Amino acid sequence: MTDEEKIMRQQRSRRRFGIALMVSVGLLHAPSGWLSDGLGQEVEPTVVTLDNGLTVIMLERHEQPTVAGGVFYNVGGADDPRGKSGIAHLFEHMLFKGSKIIGTSDYEAERPLIAEQDRLRDKMIAEMQKMRVRKRRGQIDDVLDPAQWTSAYTEMKKRYDELVEEQRVYIKNNELFNLYTTNGGARLNAGTMEDATFYFVVLPANKLELLFWIESDRMANGIMREFYVERDNVREERRMRTESTPTGMLNERFNSMFWQSHPYGVPVIGWPSEVESITRDDVRDFYKVYYAPNNACLVLVGDFNTESAMTLAKRYFGRIPRGEKVPPPVITEEPPPIAERRFYGEAETNPRVMIRFHTGAIGHVDEAALDVLSELLSGKTGRLYKRLVTQEEAVMGGRRGGPRAAHQSRKYAGYFEISATVKEGHQPEEVEQLILEEIDRLREGEITEYELEKVKNQVLASSVQRLRSNMGLLFQLGLFETFIGWDYINEAPKRMLAVDADEVRRVVNKYFDPATRTVGIYRTKAPDPDAEGKSEEDAELTALLANLPEEAGVHMAATIERINSSEDIDRLRRMRDSMGARMPSEDDPDGQAAMGRYMLKQVEKRLAQLESTQKESE
Repeated sequence: MTDEEKIMRQQRSRRRFGIALMVSVGLLHAPSGWLSDGLGQEVEPTVVTLDNGLTVIMLERHEQPTVAGGVFYNVGGADDPRGKSGIAHLFEHMLFKGSKIIGTSDYEAERPLIAEQDRLRDKMIAEMQKMRVRKRRGQIDDVLDPAQWTSAYTEMKKRYDELVEEQRVYIKNNELFNLYTTNGGARLNAGTMEDATFYFVVLPANKLELLFWIESDRMANGIMREFYVERDNVREERRMRTESTPTGMLNERFNSMFWQSHPYGVPVIGWPSEVESITRDDVRDFYKVYYAPNNACLVLVGDFNTESAMTLAKRYFGRIPRGEKVPPPVITEEPPPIAERRFYGEAETNPRVMIRFHTGAIGHVDEAALDVLSELLSGKTGRLYKRLVTQEEAVMGGRRGGPRAAHQSRKYAGYFEISATVKEGHQPEEVEQLILEEIDRLREGEITEYELEKVKNQVLASSVQRLRSNMGLLFQLGLFETFIGWDYINEAPKRMLAVDADEVRRVVNKYFDPATRTVGIYRTKAPDPDAEGKSEEDAELTALLANLPEEAGVHMAATIERINSSEDIDRLRRMRDSMGARMPSEDDPDGQAAMGRYMLKQVEKRLAQLESTQKESE
């Protein structure tokens, strides 16, 4: 079947979209007998694979004149080469620096400066290795401390910084960002997970070709512009996201204890000593293998014409050759645990308990039953809330603090975690035992039809809710395609609707062995009256991040990192004026005012630094 025939066939199926949507909405109030039929919205995109291996997934939706578009690469932190953790995340940063075309006024003038930087870096790496030997022998404490560098390394670093400044004459800062935003683009961003890296944006429908040009250019012509500067920025990002948050370091170490063999135990942002050792050549080699069209998919959702989009896909992406080397799969498997593992820590946070059990990968035959189990336990009407909050009054309730059960299936393996924030007057170990009692009640006890009906109604509601956002559909299609295949978006809800009580009890008995659980217990750290390690600014940021949901905290930390590394005075001035005009009121209940004031302070601080430097140079 030709590409054009595939398009025509799938266009006919998309005309059923509106009718199917109305049917699925009606199912939210349908008789219970309908639920097991698996009826609901089927997402049916057009899917075409180019000759070079790129998968193109297209779903027309004409409600708004915009298109959500993204490129998903089948690579993440789990694919980092041994000893080079953080390379996938670092490369995500690099692709915002532009290419041989974008981000430069004269690439041919840049190129010799980059080459000279690389030659000098080779010498710096050799000198750094000497310092690592000195550290192992106890002669110095920190190879990253300028005060402990050798004189040779100090001189080379000085010359390297001069080369960076010479290169900046040719760099067009934020050109990629500006190309999108000046053409109406919004929500431009990227992300790196354990198993995927993705780049996305929302554009006006009449600007779709811009996405094809920019993203194909990133795939074909990316260069490691300001590589070592950006590597330093990643180190600062780690400090804010992990090291400066109350439980960031504890969470990282707990996760690495849970995954003792599998690369999921290595933080996506990387271990500091390994990130520091990554070279531009390492990243170039990584780019050639993993950022090839045969290791990626392009996803479009929104107001466009499929045939026109395919023409653009072939014109821009079709010219990129297939990668010469097939990306290697992750082959390391986590061995079955043979004993209980316990992790204790102290932090400036409320006492907390987490219990984890190993489970299977996405698509595993037990995944749906474990997903149903997480819904039975979670929420204000779930078993954990009723027992731990309402009955025992042992843990905190509310939108952010309530007990939570979550099943996370990743590409290669998964886990089931139950967590709760402990109330004053109770101990984490006490809450742990209460949780285990609730698990025991599920092994042989009754699971009512009412409970299952509630979960299945939630599944149906979610299957409709997922259709409301083009961006939401973009991520589901792209990530499912990367992990297991895009059509899992339709299969997963059906599998959950088919789960019965016996299946739930079976997976509880199969996976939830208390003798092999991994437990994390955090206690509140007593204040140290003599501590002077943190500045007032660090303490303020820590307090703000502690009161934010994890995703919002990561976003805020990343935004601050971008502010602190910005060299664009005009843009910072616009940010200052805009933030000052939109500052929330002091009595804002969600803490937006405090966050806004802190961000504004960071913009003003960075602006003052740049303006001072500019004045001195004049």
